[in-house]
Amino acid sequence: MKQALKVIAVSLRRGLASAYCIYDKTLRQMKLVLLLLLVYIPSVAQVSSGTLAAEKVFTTHKLKRTHLHAHKSLALGPELPEGSGLALWNGLLWTHNDSGEAKLFAMDTMSGAIVSEYLLPGIKNNDWEDLNQDKNFFYIGDFGNNSGKRDIVKVLRVEKASLLANKPIIDSILFAWPETMHRGRRQKINFDCEAMAVINDTIFLFTKEWKNERCTRVFSLPLLPGTYTAAYKSTLKTNILITGASYNEDKNRLVLCGYNLLLRPRLLLFEDATPANLFTGKGKKIKVRLPFRQVEGVATDDGTDYYIINEDFKRMFLHSEQQLHKVNLNK
Repeated sequence: MKQALKVIAVSLRRGLASAYCIYDKTLRQMKLVLLLLLVYIPSVAQVSSGTLAAEKVFTTHKLKRTHLHAHKSLALGPELPEGSGLALWNGLLWTHNDSGEAKLFAMDTMSGAIVSEYLLPGIKNNDWEDLNQDKNFFYIGDFGNNSGKRDIVKVLRVEKASLLANKPIIDSILFAWPETMHRGRRQKINFDCEAMAVINDTIFLFTKEWKNERCTRVFSLPLLPGTYTAAYKSTLKTNILITGASYNEDKNRLVLCGYNLLLRPRLLLFEDATPANLFTGKGKKIKVRLPFRQVEGVATDDGTDYYIINEDFKRMFLHSEQQLHKVNLNK
């Protein structure tokens, strides 16, 4: 009996010693983790707040108010009920629908007739909203996000030469929206976006904001394929919904198109626009005398004559069919 008690006592001492070693080791590990957290967390917070861009707000109050009429309006065929983006290249107007087939259309500038159609194999038209270009590529904005449920959106890059050969080479610029500062508060919003402009080596994105602000926030992306977080640049209070953009390098002229809640088309023109200062030059806020037109895209090749496109719109007794319009912004 005594021998058995001795064995039990020895086992208990050994167990307690082992437990104490484990406890001591765990305690030291916890202290080390706590120390690392105390050092690491403030540095992370500092980096995060440091990279969060401050809100930079511009308004259109100082823009000259004017109006104009389209000097040409052309009916578009049934293939383009939702014409959205617009670009001028190779003597033709290029466009796409914002849903349906993943296809680009080339149109005659005089008649609006479709000259050619180019299918983009293996690509899905989730919500194509704008079309832009540089010398070698088309850029298709697949970033429509009315419901705010798309966490990752993209810009498709299509090589022009391969497109004409009906063997399109396509890659993607994927991106997410960052946290932004608004009225002193952090916000993470999956923005709806319908407009972009390619300027030099940068894509500028212009959000479409339906709520009380009636503004567009500007973000930027590099032109190279990859996965990015869009970088906040500035906010422009517009009082309209921005749906398209066009930049003319020869005149440094930026034009945004959109409409108000009564579907009255508007153009915002900014002179001397540069990547660093898009909205600081003189400009115009232009009423386009085309009532009840859901204008979705704008394009030019000379910075003077612009084409705008509206999609088919049907609500109760209102119906405006899809059309292409030409306006002169120097008048």
